[in-house]
Amino acid sequence: MCVEQALIDITTHRLTRSVTMRAAFIGGPLLSIAAIANNQPGKIGVMALSFMVTLVMFMTLSLVSKSGIGAGDVRLAAVVAMFLGYLGANYVLQGLAFGFMLGGVVALLLLISRKATRNTRIAFGPYLCTGAIAVVLFGV
Repeated sequence: MCVEQALIDITTHRLTRSVTMRAAFIGGPLLSIAAIANNQPGKIGVMALSFMVTLVMFMTLSLVSKSGIGAGDVRLAAVVAMFLGYLGANYVLQGLAFGFMLGGVVALLLLISRKATRNTRIAFGPYLCTGAIAVVLFGV
């Protein structure tokens, strides 16, 4: 999902709802089954709470940022948080934080190099996904 959404967001500045929802509706139940099979049902609660808290936080950021963060970013962040929640709350915090930092650094570099202005749209989805993947691959 992350690779597909990142490529779409880079080229169109849109995140496809169907891709994100497919990942949520297939991945969520599969991870829940894995948690039950591994006798770790508490992971389901962490996943659900991660999804809900991230959804509310990103919806708030979207409203405050005057469309700086779009609805696609809100959905993607919540689903990414759900997946990271399976691994633990620390993964959620670190994955989302790293995505924000990476996106901020790139935006700052684009502003400094004058390749972007404060009004330039920058795809945020790839940074959310990169943060999540980096935390999964390189640990907490």
